[in-house]
Amino acid sequence: MGGAWAFPGGGVDEGDHSDLAGQAIASADPALHPWRAAAVRELVEETGIWLLERGAVVTPDRPDGIRIFTSVIERGDRFAGDSLRCFANWITPALLPIRFDTRFFAAVVPLGIEPAVDGAELVDAEWIRPTDALERARDRTWSIAFPTRRTLAGLATFVSTTAFEANVEMLGTPGVVEPRIAASGATIEILMPTDSGYDDAAPDRLTPAERDAIERVIDTERSAVPEIGSA
Repeated sequence: MGGAWAFPGGGVDEGDHSDLAGQAIASADPALHPWRAAAVRELVEETGIWLLERGAVVTPDRPDGIRIFTSVIERGDRFAGDSLRCFANWITPALLPIRFDTRFFAAVVPLGIEPAVDGAELVDAEWIRPTDALERARDRTWSIAFPTRRTLAGLATFVSTTAFEANVEMLGTPGVVEPRIAASGATIEILMPTDSGYDDAAPDRLTPAERDAIERVIDTERSAVPEIGSA
């Protein structure tokens, strides 16, 4: 997603499953431990923001990988794991060549916490209301991927962070969202489970012509994406 505005994030590493990560993160929910560990680690690596039990802090220079967990333990502190609320779980459509099973987390932080832009992991950053981000996507001021736009639209329905947290608490573990891809002439459309035509877009129900059309558009889009770091 070179050039796009996105949430901080990344993949679950081997170290995120480790006992060291478990010691460094205070959480009452072991089921989500590897993803929560990846979330706090990637947040440090990409933004310099540490969500600690003693409060959120920002450091311009930060370690990476498992050394992040070691650093917290050596300070006698821990990550406030339960401050990260898992509110969504998306799986990439089946026809795409690279797929992800992604958990989305959100945390409330105090005013004055600003990401450390290092020009490598992070080239720009901005706190923004979801509605404003969606407006920038509509007028093409910002490039924002479909899952991020839909996630922002969901966040925009809450009047406060307190209302959001209460909703997450009430719903519990989020259900899996798996969009599907439908072909319409020379274009493709991403469908959500509640959209008309979603059932007909199941991979085993697509015609050979529809599959060919989808693959051609995917190949064209892939060749047009800039190299990571070029934007």
